[in-house]
Amino acid sequence: MNANEVIRKFQEYDKDKNGYVSVGEAQQILEKELGFTPESTRKLVEQYDTNDDGRLSYEEFIWFYWRVHEKKNDLIEKFQLMDKDGSQSISFDEAKDVLKDYNFSDDDIRNLFNLHDTNKDGVLQFDEFLRFWQNVEKK
Repeated sequence: MNANEVIRKFQEYDKDKNGYVSVGEAQQILEKELGFTPESTRKLVEQYDTNDDGRLSYEEFIWFYWRVHEKKNDLIEKFQLMDKDGSQSISFDEAKDVLKDYNFSDDDIRNLFNLHDTNKDGVLQFDEFLRFWQNVEKK
């Protein structure tokens, strides 16, 4: 991650071009890129909103985006670890193999899997996996 990337990302997040990133602006991107809920976005923005004005200045955004970048890399790594066959998708058996260590029952895994397999193709692509993993972390 370099300064040019941070500037470009700040401009991408700052949809209304007012020099700040609101929770709503951050939510639009974090939902798509990381599967964040509005609540998880709000908490993350609050963590880096050092002056408590409800939005991120460029200086606050630098630290915020560093954390987002770190989180995205972590999720990519988790996805790749689960994707044992390299198919760019997670099968039920691949999910089950990993989640057994998290004390999930087969039924719990099947229910989560079916909930997040939105296109009903029997596997989780990365965007589906993001929302799936958010629920795994909640347990």
